[in-house]
Amino acid sequence: MKLATVIVVTFLALVAWGASTSAVSGDGRNVSKVNGSVTAAAGETYDKVSAVNGNVHIERGATVDEAETVNGEIEIEDDAKVGTVSTVNGSLDIGQGAAVSREASTVNGSVKLSSRARVGGDVSSVSGDIELQGAEVDGKLITNNGDIELTDGAHVRGGIHIRKNKGSNWGWGQEDKPEVHICSTCVVEGELRFDRPVKLRVDQGGKIGTVIGEEVERR
Repeated sequence: MKLATVIVVTFLALVAWGASTSAVSGDGRNVSKVNGSVTAAAGETYDKVSAVNGNVHIERGATVDEAETVNGEIEIEDDAKVGTVSTVNGSLDIGQGAAVSREASTVNGSVKLSSRARVGGDVSSVSGDIELQGAEVDGKLITNNGDIELTDGAHVRGGIHIRKNKGSNWGWGQEDKPEVHICSTCVVEGELRFDRPVKLRVDQGGKIGTVIGEEVERR
């Protein structure tokens, strides 16, 4: 009887341990969670930090190859290094001096890059605004419905692309025009391609590439 009791207790303990780690798993290189937020600790290195229903927080100086969530925002603190960052329903907040070596993307949410932040690939949001405050992007800025704001000497090397919404020509009312503002010390290399009507304001001194689009309202 005693042996049977020990076996049962051991089994129940293993079941409880398995349940406790099924929602959160981490081996020092990967951290994931289904419901709830996850954090990459300051100064630590990870292959992947991910959530399904929760926020992702990357602390100052952490290094993460992939950071992603489905329903949640992603905050990257100052001087952190990330390979790719993406969410579906949530914003991206990239701190001062942080570096994203590949792409930064969201579907329904805004993107903000603070001073000295840098993204090596494209920055995209379908429905949210994109804001660069003295940041650099080597790829394109891409959106369908969001505004784009460049301030404090921001530099974009791959151009800007505002895409046309699918099914937008049904005559169900006038869509709001996205607004693009480029400051006097900002630079956008490459094409500014507008597949839908936009409002474009380039402050005196701001440098831009070729503007492509039939319905561009200059302000």
